[in-house]
Amino acid sequence: MKFRLHPVLLPIFFILIVTGGLSLYALLFISLLIHEAGHLLLARLTGMRVRSCTIMPYGGEIIFADRLTAPKKDRILVALGGPVATLLLLIAAMVFPFPGDDQVIRIQLALLFLNLLPILPLDGGQALSALLETDGNAHETRAHYLLSSIFLLGFSIILLLTGLPETLPYVLLALFLFLQNISVFRFRKYEKAFHDLKIKQLT
Repeated sequence: MKFRLHPVLLPIFFILIVTGGLSLYALLFISLLIHEAGHLLLARLTGMRVRSCTIMPYGGEIIFADRLTAPKKDRILVALGGPVATLLLLIAAMVFPFPGDDQVIRIQLALLFLNLLPILPLDGGQALSALLETDGNAHETRAHYLLSSIFLLGFSIILLLTGLPETLPYVLLALFLFLQNISVFRFRKYEKAFHDLKIKQLT
């Protein structure tokens, strides 16, 4: 499995370090790693093979070798593995007092809220998109869900722009997700063709 940091994280971490937020940087990075560990653990338990894991500003992006042919239940469980890990860390920070626990609690709350939003590629969107699938319409469902995520993010960007400069970090994150979804939507036909080829090989 390949593991890497997305390049967009580097300027974020650099700003945190320069502005004296080194402790916040460390807590955020550890929180993201624990979040992804939840996904990876569920992937291992369900038998889904992980090709790569990239740490993103909102969590991470895991590429599976067999996502297209994995059972719907397994994909939902893996999608929720990250938020469950974050929730367990949040509970631990609330129950066991230690230095910096207030920051840990705020970070986990932010990660939970963000990742459970019902838009792709966030965990909430991944789980809900898979849940809405029925036999034979998985690709159509995902395409429609991608479109709804694109429109929702576009609308959110417009609203957030009215609150500049305070909302700048949220604008940049929403724009990042917006462009990511557009890229995935553009290549949806190639994904479907690859899926159909895999099905033929298996049968």
